[in-house]
Amino acid sequence: MKLIRIFLLSMLTLASAVALRATNLQYGPWIHQIDEHGFTVLWITEQPSLDFVEIAEDDGSAFEARTRARFYETRNGRRVTGRYHSVRIEGLQSGTVYRYRISGKAVQDDSNAYYTDFGPERQLTPRKRELTVKTLDASAQNCRFSIFNDIHFDNARFSALAGKMDVKKTDFIVLNGDIVSYSEHVDSVAKHSVVPIQAQLEKLPIVYVRGNHEGRGRDFHKVYSLFPTATGEFWYSFRQGPAAFIVLDAGEDKEDNHPEYSGTADYDAYRARETAWLEAAIKDPSFVEAPVKICLLHVPTFANEKGWYSQRWITENWAPILEKAGIDVMLSAHHHRWICSEAGQDGKAYPILVNSNLERMDVNVSAHAIEVKTFSVDGTLRHQWRKEK
Repeated sequence: MKLIRIFLLSMLTLASAVALRATNLQYGPWIHQIDEHGFTVLWITEQPSLDFVEIAEDDGSAFEARTRARFYETRNGRRVTGRYHSVRIEGLQSGTVYRYRISGKAVQDDSNAYYTDFGPERQLTPRKRELTVKTLDASAQNCRFSIFNDIHFDNARFSALAGKMDVKKTDFIVLNGDIVSYSEHVDSVAKHSVVPIQAQLEKLPIVYVRGNHEGRGRDFHKVYSLFPTATGEFWYSFRQGPAAFIVLDAGEDKEDNHPEYSGTADYDAYRARETAWLEAAIKDPSFVEAPVKICLLHVPTFANEKGWYSQRWITENWAPILEKAGIDVMLSAHHHRWICSEAGQDGKAYPILVNSNLERMDVNVSAHAIEVKTFSVDGTLRHQWRKEK
């Protein structure tokens, strides 16, 4: 009987692997760059392919019965084939749930400049499970999200923390940096950033905040292609309900001339350009008029002489701008432990909450309050914080 069970298990594993190859889907899909009227769908295939996205409103009708447009990735007038896929969809309604699915055909032979041979067209995403996403809505009464950070390749911990999320009461997932320890291969970044939370990503988009570790490794420059933004950089802003968000990137934590970077770091100039953008972003009406203002940043702005170089730099250069902007809270990571630094402490006029690497942070924002709770892997409530507006 034991041998039979082993044989059956082996056959099931083989069948699953074959089924995966048949769809050509390797990692994903996931949603990024979401706003009130659009979002970007991303995924990676095992073989180069010509893929497309179909969407339909979640109105209860059969997906197959709807008239659906095909959305392709196009550049300079041509549809793109490859392993890394990024399709932008625009013209949507705010606060609306959309179903989507991905289909495509693998490239068999593209050696002829005037003809490409493709395999049969197949649906990549699960047929029995509908993938959905809800566009953002500035008029919503609440904004609810969960934060993960400093996972450092620990997929089991990542999955366990996410497994106890209430997806139905969540608007998006924030990856607040150092999900990986280095970006040696972009496939590995995708594997460790999205696969452990794939079940949650069937309903929720990602808001990506780069940590200092994602800037390490030979494929560091390819990470952006997995999480594109409206600015073309790792800094950007968005609005959901009463909350306006500023997302910042402190870059690496040491001086540019540190031996660890082998003469390749240029973060001072990078942060200087980001500072100019930040000065303009806090004047945008969508941000100015928001009842609640939140900054997402992997490295917190603490005035600490013993802190890393980038932490001292951003505290000196960004904290005054964020104070002028009137942010209500900064949500950070990097220190691998819970830290609650209230307004007036550590040389800044706004509170900073640093999430532990062992906990999930759940945030609920209304026009009148910000409520934060953190939970351990087993679901135990660890910390609470609340600010009345």
